[in-house]
Amino acid sequence: MVLNAGCAPEVISPQRLGGLERVGELKEALALFRGLKFTAEVPILLEKREAIKKVLEAGLFPDYGKQELADISLAYAKLGLFPPGTDLRTSLSKFYGDRGLGFYDPRAGRVVLTSERKTRIPSENAFDEAVLLHELTHALQDQNFSMRARLSRSDNDDKDLALRSIAEGDAVLTELTYLFRYVQGSSGKIQETIDRNSTQLHSTLSGVPVALVNKLLFLYQRGPSFVYQVFNEKGWSGVDVLYSSPPVSTEQVLHPAKYLQSPDLPTRVEFKDLSGLFPSGWDKIQNNTLGELMVQSLFNGFFSQQEAAAAASGWDGDRFVAFRRGGEISFIWATVWDSSRHAEKFLRNYQAILSRKYSSDMLDTHAYIEHRDQRVVVVEGLSRAHVKSHIDKVWQEMELREALPGPAVFR
Repeated sequence: MVLNAGCAPEVISPQRLGGLERVGELKEALALFRGLKFTAEVPILLEKREAIKKVLEAGLFPDYGKQELADISLAYAKLGLFPPGTDLRTSLSKFYGDRGLGFYDPRAGRVVLTSERKTRIPSENAFDEAVLLHELTHALQDQNFSMRARLSRSDNDDKDLALRSIAEGDAVLTELTYLFRYVQGSSGKIQETIDRNSTQLHSTLSGVPVALVNKLLFLYQRGPSFVYQVFNEKGWSGVDVLYSSPPVSTEQVLHPAKYLQSPDLPTRVEFKDLSGLFPSGWDKIQNNTLGELMVQSLFNGFFSQQEAAAAASGWDGDRFVAFRRGGEISFIWATVWDSSRHAEKFLRNYQAILSRKYSSDMLDTHAYIEHRDQRVVVVEGLSRAHVKSHIDKVWQEMELREALPGPAVFR
């Protein structure tokens, strides 16, 4: 799922207004404060809302065609992550275009800010210093830690999102610690501001699919909270180490102890050959890892927030592969769990989802689910009889590999 912009949302505070003459001063002060150097110039572009939407859209979808984004929307709607009819491109463009105050464009190495802030901006030469600090931090990350290359598209959205949460968490924390640097008792105020901003952000997201809401809150609340915990223990040098040894799953960010104290590395799942299950005529449209956050988001659509979190706990890895044949969508989803008990819990919860998605007489022709050891395989969009005739081969050829750990710097 696409979330590629290093973008400052509207609710980040506190705000200060500055003019273009302040840019050089802020860059110099930020580099000294953060302990990183700008290795290249970072152009600052002030644009009106309509122009910024076009620039931002180009940055949001650099590696995706319109048809591919439509296929992703269909695949996640089939799973239940998106409501039917969701247009991923439109949803993201509208959210960032309407609410974003600025973003770092890694392809051009520049920061783009809006010059329109209604009555809060007295002139087109003014901007929020908080937003500029946030976006300049993304430029520092890119120049010092090669973030553009590392955040390029992969087949593991979960791992990518974990790294992106570190980048956003660092940008939010840098912005707030800089703005609060002379405020007494700023330590408590920083976490308080992170939480308040995420609450405000959530309140602006009506009409946005729950899965996207959870991803955005993960970036702007979970990420900053995780980075802040590392900062409190190790300072900025510890935050810098996160780029050489980042969390490798959203699970590790959601549960910091699984990164900091008792590392829990995910299992990578691969399917060898699905041609028997999905013969000629079915075209693959999605092949990715969803991760604990998206498992939780899926259950959010059917259960309470607490029940959804419980259903996703114990996640250890997954692989989601979706296919399209004309107007039909089908998928296979293999999940791996910390124990057979966790797998059984997921099985029961997912069976409850299936009973809500399909009537009892449709289950045989639309869904199949099976549990073996610590794994659960779900197939939807194919008849149960067809799946049964091919599923043993899928199980036999499924490959599981544990992710490689980074340097043991926090242990």
